[in-house]
Amino acid sequence: MTDALSELRDLMGEVRDLHAANAVLSWDEQTYMPPGGGPGRAMVLSTLSRLAHERFTGDRVGELLSVLEPQISGADPDSDEACLVRVTRHVYEKDRKVPSQWVAEFSRVTSLAQQDWQKARATGDFSLFRPHLERIVELRRQYAEFFAPYDSVYDPLLDDFEPGMKTATVRAIFDALRPPQVDLVRAIVAKGNVVDDRFLYKSFDEKKQWDFGIEVVQRFGYDLEHGRQDRSAHPFTTEFWSGDVRITTRFKPKF
Repeated sequence: MTDALSELRDLMGEVRDLHAANAVLSWDEQTYMPPGGGPGRAMVLSTLSRLAHERFTGDRVGELLSVLEPQISGADPDSDEACLVRVTRHVYEKDRKVPSQWVAEFSRVTSLAQQDWQKARATGDFSLFRPHLERIVELRRQYAEFFAPYDSVYDPLLDDFEPGMKTATVRAIFDALRPPQVDLVRAIVAKGNVVDDRFLYKSFDEKKQWDFGIEVVQRFGYDLEHGRQDRSAHPFTTEFWSGDVRITTRFKPKF
């Protein structure tokens, strides 16, 4: 098993490196990239996404999985080796159904959308973002069709975030939660008490907000030798590898 497992790990490492390069450029796009860099950045991200997808879905990965699966059949299912083979197989079979051209186009479209979303958010002009949103919904529906038939069009998308989860299961959870939540809200409203939230709307120095945020994340154990905090239109976390994890934030001086 050693040779096949080693080769699979090497291949997955290469795919991970391509995704990490993509993540670095995406982080830069949302933090420091000059506005004029948008179109070119979208093409670079598109190319990297396509190359990572093609590398991962190549025949060799499938061949290695077929060699390894019988060998780990009696292994501890929670072992690193068993998890690697099982999870890789699931994602491999799913990604093989998605054309590389779709992956490249989705990456390009979402990159351009991000840039115009930031402009739309700053100006309150939804028309700047609407064409991108319509195209993204169209592409997402195309993605779902790669996995037809399905019970819900959302099932293939949900599986990307919660493997094996179905829309019907999520709906059942929310259906059970809804009645007591509605009762709780009605009970609160019935009391007629208005929460005094004026303290939220005072003036707060941005530098002090920044310093407070840094203090909080460091108390949680966030290591500034292996990460940094920056500003972005929408706060997010991204990691290039376990030794370099970035976070971003934003500020409202009056909130």
